[in-house]
Amino acid sequence: MNISTARANELDSTPASVSAGPKILLMTAVAIIVVITAVRACIWWRNDAGITFASGVMITMATDLKQGVFYRPLYDSRGYGGTRYFPLFFCLHALLLKLGMPILAGAYLLSTAAIVLLMFGIFQLLRQLGVEPWLAGCSAVTVLAAGSVQMSLSTPQADGLAAALNVWGLAAIARPPHSRRQIFLASLLFTLAWSAKLTTVFGLAAAFVWLIARGHKRVAWLLAAETCCGYLMVGAAMIVTSHGRVVEIFKACASGGADWKFILSGPERMKVMATHADPGLIPFAVLGLSVLAVLVFSSKFLQNLPALFLIATMAITIMIFGSPGTAGNHLLDVQVASVILLAVGVASAASPLQKQLGVCVLALLIAVAAIPRLQRLEGWTRTYHPHQFRRIIEIIGPTDQPILAENPVVPVLAGQYPYVLDPWMMQLLGTHASGFAEPLLERLRNQAFSAVVLAGGNPEQQGGLWWYDNMCFGPGFIPALLENYRFAQVLDDDRVYLPKKIERIRESGTK
Repeated sequence: MNISTARANELDSTPASVSAGPKILLMTAVAIIVVITAVRACIWWRNDAGITFASGVMITMATDLKQGVFYRPLYDSRGYGGTRYFPLFFCLHALLLKLGMPILAGAYLLSTAAIVLLMFGIFQLLRQLGVEPWLAGCSAVTVLAAGSVQMSLSTPQADGLAAALNVWGLAAIARPPHSRRQIFLASLLFTLAWSAKLTTVFGLAAAFVWLIARGHKRVAWLLAAETCCGYLMVGAAMIVTSHGRVVEIFKACASGGADWKFILSGPERMKVMATHADPGLIPFAVLGLSVLAVLVFSSKFLQNLPALFLIATMAITIMIFGSPGTAGNHLLDVQVASVILLAVGVASAASPLQKQLGVCVLALLIAVAAIPRLQRLEGWTRTYHPHQFRRIIEIIGPTDQPILAENPVVPVLAGQYPYVLDPWMMQLLGTHASGFAEPLLERLRNQAFSAVVLAGGNPEQQGGLWWYDNMCFGPGFIPALLENYRFAQVLDDDRVYLPKKIERIRESGTK
């Protein structure tokens, strides 16, 4: 079968019709998840509830770049660096800051734009694969059913942007014949996706295998070559712009401290994370993998781009969860790949009855995913105070001394240069370099920080002590803190500690 015939069969075949009832059911489910997403996003934006310390790291890197620092060193006189984040997201955020956008507003705008771009990319890819416009549109919005996708709206990180560029890269190459312009555009988009998130290579991997299986070997190798050249250009730009610091940083931080035992636990850790952090993803992923298991026995399996995309996404996501410190945000790509495979499966149903059942199943999956979202809406309103970080800064009060915070966004919003960029990486690096944390501990002993703000639990309890010994800052941090700082106040998840010398000065003044 030549290319023109294949294209004609792909585009001109009349899809099985769907009656109004299943369409209305699916559109209603989609509308519900859109409303839930909008309400959740507004609550979390108002409360800054999604600004975790990982998001704080990304925001801090944007403010660093605005000040001319691209990847701060692992340690210098201004404090600690070290991160394995790739630069596109925080570079775009730094651009918004240069244009005058407020820090958090710019982060939220960029995150929202990334998810909108992702939905449009899914729609475009599904249209290229022959899915009708109404089904492609509903399916594109269906990705919001997963908590990891909703979280991307309020938790500024690169996952949504990388996924969007990855999907647009597939859309650019999904319909033959392929012009040089299409190949270049796809390679550019895959390169940009990689520059946003190091592990986003599964789109290129799926496209390469699919092109080879379809007989487009020249296109496949040209796409791979151009994309790899793009990777090298991005890497070279990072090295030159950071004055070589990025090489030392990624050499120290990229693995996250993983060993073979931890890597082999990746599938189990991914399952546990999905169960606890993103139950809305599970029905989509389970059904997607079930469809994939059936397709594996098809003679044209390797010519099924959505199936290859899900396989590559699952394989790399499992590898990601084989690294310590991996959180639920990495599940976003699994939801995207699952929805794409399910939408194409429904669109290609052999009979109207099968297609109508498929549409109803999609609606049911959205409804199942919406239940835990609805249950948490009231809790989100009660749990968090509006603009919690600004209230913490008010508790600390005006100061010329630096604020040490587990979430570096606190000193950033106070107009400071955070002394510790990433407390998780600091703990990791401290396990490999004796004395690495000593400058921080010495500052604590000297009460050189105007306040210490923790978000990982009560350090005077066993769980909190374990967290700070093994996940943030490292051994010795809590004894130095409690000896020299007193607990002042708790707001939501954040505990504020103030220097004890202030208390002594006040006592002597009273006497």
